[in-house]
Amino acid sequence: MIFPFDPRIEHASTIPARLYNDPVYLELERERVFSHTWQLVGRLEQIAEHGAYFTATVGNDSLVILRDGDTVRAFHNVCLHRAGPVAQGCGKRNTLQCRYHGWTYTLGGALLRAPEMEGTESFVPKDMSLIPVTVATWGPLVFVNLDGKAPPLLEMLEDIPQRVAPFGCENMRYVATKHWDINCNWKVYVDNYLEGYHLPLVHPGLYREIDYDQYQVEPHRYYSVQHAPLRPVHGASGERLYDPAKAETGEAVYVWLFPNTMLNVYLGQMQTNVVLPLSTTVRCV
Repeated sequence: MIFPFDPRIEHASTIPARLYNDPVYLELERERVFSHTWQLVGRLEQIAEHGAYFTATVGNDSLVILRDGDTVRAFHNVCLHRAGPVAQGCGKRNTLQCRYHGWTYTLGGALLRAPEMEGTESFVPKDMSLIPVTVATWGPLVFVNLDGKAPPLLEMLEDIPQRVAPFGCENMRYVATKHWDINCNWKVYVDNYLEGYHLPLVHPGLYREIDYDQYQVEPHRYYSVQHAPLRPVHGASGERLYDPAKAETGEAVYVWLFPNTMLNVYLGQMQTNVVLPLSTTVRCV
């Protein structure tokens, strides 16, 4: 389904409601959107050491992301034998092992051991490697692309790295993760993020911190940037850990990366939001 795009805001219209509540569209999105795009799955500090790994889910696919020496790798978290997982949660290991029959793989994905398979006809260990997934990093963030056909990550980001460079995101340290189970289609969350129209009523604290009259939205091919100057406010929102009166980079920047990744960037702080569909109708996290 293709809808014509008219950049003139006075000609804007809503898309059909069925795109939000028809389960057929969610499966199409998982197949044609989430698998074709870069998905934020974690942070480099999670895999700072050799053998460190963490697992993630993109669409319907379970993945394992790890460090093998100086190389960051990602694989489908599926044993080539009976499709059991080769990693659980996060940790540090020298090999990946399926806990069903003990098939063991190197951190490079090659099959290392397959108990009692000696002499089996047509069994070729070198053909039984874990299925790799394209992985790339930007600053402290780790992204994957399931089908390997997305444009290079830095090409998709265009000038975002330069835009947020003054904020020093690469030197920030991880503080906390929060999860929300929201009773809406994932695109409703994105729709909300892509406008500042709701700030005066929904976020009065943030509304006081920014110059709302100077709020701007810049659409690009793969992303959108919203930004507004900050202004000194006594008792500013507790979500932001800086003093706007002392801010050298006096701007709030909000970046949406198609389709479901959001970066809220302030001086000394960056929040990353990733919205994932949980059900065929309304739930997302």
